[in-house]
Amino acid sequence: MGLLHLCSRARHATLFVMQDSRSSPTLTVSRPFSVLPTPRQSLLAQRHPGVRPPQDVRQTCVLMFVSAILFGGLAYLSWTMLSEGAPSVVVSDLWLLLVVASLVALGLAGLAMPVRRAGYVLWRASQFGSLVAFGTALFALFLAARLADTPLLLAGVVVALFAIIVNIALWSTNVRRWCDR
Repeated sequence: MGLLHLCSRARHATLFVMQDSRSSPTLTVSRPFSVLPTPRQSLLAQRHPGVRPPQDVRQTCVLMFVSAILFGGLAYLSWTMLSEGAPSVVVSDLWLLLVVASLVALGLAGLAMPVRRAGYVLWRASQFGSLVAFGTALFALFLAARLADTPLLLAGVVVALFAIIVNIALWSTNVRRWCDR
């Protein structure tokens, strides 16, 4: 009887050890926001190390840099119009165009690299920035029509064209597939 009792006790102990190994408490942290990167991964960290981005992604980054230069030119044009003496009715609008075009230029240039590295949150930020860029281009066209100024009109048309192209590129399927993984 003692041997049988000892064997059943050993089997019972083995079951508890197996159960403990299966249901051992693991530290699982729920992440309520799936857009946030894991704590060990930075916002600028490359999500696909060693993989070259698709051609669409590389072209989108180049378009963003070119658009940033064009928006900088738009800001410079509004600065020269202010220094030449614009009508007092549009001075505040020209200052607004100068500030917003400068911020859009900095934003597009700053967010081009995270798109190439497939940073999800910053890719969404660059999509928002491209929408702001399109609004800025429309405001430049409105201001050019209000002033009847041909150089501002031409700059507004070129900037609007590039803003549309950047918007299409950032919302395209291949860029979404690259950044959304």
